[in-house]
Amino acid sequence: MSVADPSLAAPVIRGDLPRRAARPLVAVLAAALMSACALAPAGDPPAIQTGASWGERGQAAAEARAAELPAARVDGTWWRNFGDPALTRLVEEALVANDDLLLAVERVNEARALARGTSADRLPSLDANGSAQRNQTSSFGASGGQLANTFSASAALSYELDLWGRLSNADRAQRAQLLQTVANRDAVRLTVAADTANAYLQLRALDLQLEIARRTLSAREQTLELQQAQYEAGTIDALDLAQARSERESTRARIPQLEGSRDQAANALGVLLGRTPAELIGKDVERGVALDVLPDAPVPPLGLPSELLLRRPDVAVAEQEIAAAAANVGVARAGYFPQISLTASAGRQSTQLSDFLSNGAGIWGLALALTGPIFDFGRTDAQVEAAKSRYEQTAISYRQTVRTAFQDVLDALASRTAAMGQLEAQDAQVAELQRTVELARLRYDAGYAAYLDVLDAERTLLDVELSRVTTRQNLYVASVNLYKALGGGWEGLPQGAADPGPVLADPYGGLKD
Repeated sequence: MSVADPSLAAPVIRGDLPRRAARPLVAVLAAALMSACALAPAGDPPAIQTGASWGERGQAAAEARAAELPAARVDGTWWRNFGDPALTRLVEEALVANDDLLLAVERVNEARALARGTSADRLPSLDANGSAQRNQTSSFGASGGQLANTFSASAALSYELDLWGRLSNADRAQRAQLLQTVANRDAVRLTVAADTANAYLQLRALDLQLEIARRTLSAREQTLELQQAQYEAGTIDALDLAQARSERESTRARIPQLEGSRDQAANALGVLLGRTPAELIGKDVERGVALDVLPDAPVPPLGLPSELLLRRPDVAVAEQEIAAAAANVGVARAGYFPQISLTASAGRQSTQLSDFLSNGAGIWGLALALTGPIFDFGRTDAQVEAAKSRYEQTAISYRQTVRTAFQDVLDALASRTAAMGQLEAQDAQVAELQRTVELARLRYDAGYAAYLDVLDAERTLLDVELSRVTTRQNLYVASVNLYKALGGGWEGLPQGAADPGPVLADPYGGLKD
């Protein structure tokens, strides 16, 4: 608003001059703070259409089902759902001693320390200095070769005005990087738990296959003894006896191979558990429930919310990468503007130590420093363009991470469905093959079939029994992979869940905005 008549203007009072002079400065500072907020993008992850839930066709039905479900959260101890106490103890042992996880924890500690240091850059710094000097000047100088002492002590307080958000955005970027390391630690924790569970399942599958092979070898040896007696009695010929011996040796050859694979699986599991070389040699891996009597693998409830997938650690890492890159754009753009710092100092100085505490020995100073770019040959432009490109890269990476996460879930569900169908068919096949072996032996004993028919039936039965063990292992592995793909399971949803895992400590380590 302008004043048309000077006589109507308010009189200028002497005490108003400082306030009137400060108003433009306040306006400039306010504008600077507003521009600082606009220098960095928001850093929000891009919106992705995920659908409402898994396992249901039709958007309306899926959304209705998802609305009925309670809020889901990641199950921190999902491995307990398999009902094997030994598996639970082994996974928890790995989570305590695994070197990959310990390394991830130390990286979090490093990032937390760096975040504290970056936050400290936004605060004033207080430095102290003191000196005692004794100088001899030249005899040919103006002072004529005098010997002088100088004693001084002072403290300096310095502070950078963060008008353009360079320090605040750097702080935001470092905090986002801290949360990246926390999410990476959670990803390593999830991977270690899943790898340990899968290694244990492989070990138990090999144990069961070895048990089947040994049981079959025992049956082959009993059959061979009977065949030997019949041959000596002249009721069978040498061909049947040779075939029986060959089949026994074929079965015997499977056992060392399975034992070697079992020992290798136990060694791999021991490494995951973080055991020492001495423990790898002298300490056996604990076994629990046999694979063929292990409870059925947990089934995800119908209508599992797809938003649960966004809680995966790798998705959280990608999200924090976006936040850090957005803040770094603000840091780069702040390079267009000057850096302003304030310094205040106070202390004492004298030429004689006895005068150091005298009234006239005090010194002080105030300083305002401004450093700004004038011409840098496009260096700042290049830094800004690089920061913007990195920001766009993180958005692309986030979308790709979410797509991969959905693929992991779909693959795990497909593998589980395939394993269930295959296991059902193999159960029926084993039952029919057992009947086939009985009939083939009856026909051979009655003289209606050759002994080769019996051997073929028994050999096929052994192969299918071993294959069925692998299929059952694949079913449980698919369930483990489904837990991993979902970031830890579906606790808080129908079908029940395990107790929640330990609550993670504050990742900021006490840092606050």
